[in-house]
Amino acid sequence: MAHGGRRWIAPTLAGLALAAFVACQREDPQIRALTEQAAQADEASQQLRQAWSAQFKRLALVGVRDLHLDASPMLLTPAQKRALEARIRIEQDSSRRGLLLEILDKEAELRTLSDRVMDLKAALPPPEIAQANDSHYGLAMRFLRGRGLSEEAARKTLSHVPLSARMAPGFEVYHFYVHDKYGTWVSQGGAALSPRELDRREPDPLPGQRDAAVAASRRLQKQLGVLEHQKRDIEREISGLQAEQLSILEGQARLQWENADQLARLNSLHYLVGVRAALEKEGIIKVPLFGLDHSGPSWRDAAFTRHLDLRTGTTLVIRAREVGLSRLAKVIVVPGSYTAGEHYRLTLSADGQSATVELLALPRFKNDKVVFAVED
Repeated sequence: MAHGGRRWIAPTLAGLALAAFVACQREDPQIRALTEQAAQADEASQQLRQAWSAQFKRLALVGVRDLHLDASPMLLTPAQKRALEARIRIEQDSSRRGLLLEILDKEAELRTLSDRVMDLKAALPPPEIAQANDSHYGLAMRFLRGRGLSEEAARKTLSHVPLSARMAPGFEVYHFYVHDKYGTWVSQGGAALSPRELDRREPDPLPGQRDAAVAASRRLQKQLGVLEHQKRDIEREISGLQAEQLSILEGQARLQWENADQLARLNSLHYLVGVRAALEKEGIIKVPLFGLDHSGPSWRDAAFTRHLDLRTGTTLVIRAREVGLSRLAKVIVVPGSYTAGEHYRLTLSADGQSATVELLALPRFKNDKVVFAVED
């Protein structure tokens, strides 16, 4: 007298609770046996339905289109089986061939399950098929009244029988009436959901509540549309602000770099090293007949490509190979206003390969241009 896996299932089924076992002990043995058989038929039907669902997918994969997935599993006709066996013999694709073999293997399993369901149901009374708006209590009451019980006696009988609170069209309702005792079982039958699945679902709201919920949903959807529009406007504004911020950050970075570069220039000595004769020819320096060398007509900022940051260094080295000479014999500092020993100290290496210039009066050299004219 249970249904769809509820707690009053007969004790022979796996997973039964102790309370169900005790309740069944008070039942008529014949009703208990019928209830157990209905439960077994229900379980076998569920297995058959699941196996058919998997078989349906396999059949679709191999191109069988004339079948339908519904509550009544279909077995292959002899002609369909022969067609599949013929395809196996000519199939070259091993995976598709394996799928065809699996379909035929599962067909045998489906037939076994189908035969088991039919055998179990054969010993049961025909079930009543629930229609829309039917209730388990109403069906049971009608059944008992049809057996000659008065309404009061039927109510008293049903007061001791657990009944399903919810029903769905297509459910199969079994009625057992033996020795003035009543039992019942509800199976999925042709319904889309099993009784257990239906119990887990939230009940439908009352019509008024449903209409109110629909109206509230529409209002929320409208508000959501407004919020989505506002969100897009805000996102565009944020994108604009982000682009503006990025531009500002790039400008700040550029200014910082320019400031750093300018600061480095202001604190650096800008100098040029070259052969004295070549520098004179280029007009960088001018060599008078008398007096000290001085700047020439080509003395420009662009010519002074080498720099010494006086914040971190006070010494520079001139090498003969850098100017294409085999050795250095003399280094002349231009302009001549720089005095050796006062503003700088110049030291030639013993082999004439290099000359070291140590700057002594650093403020004097800051952001100034100096030419080191060498001779061999």
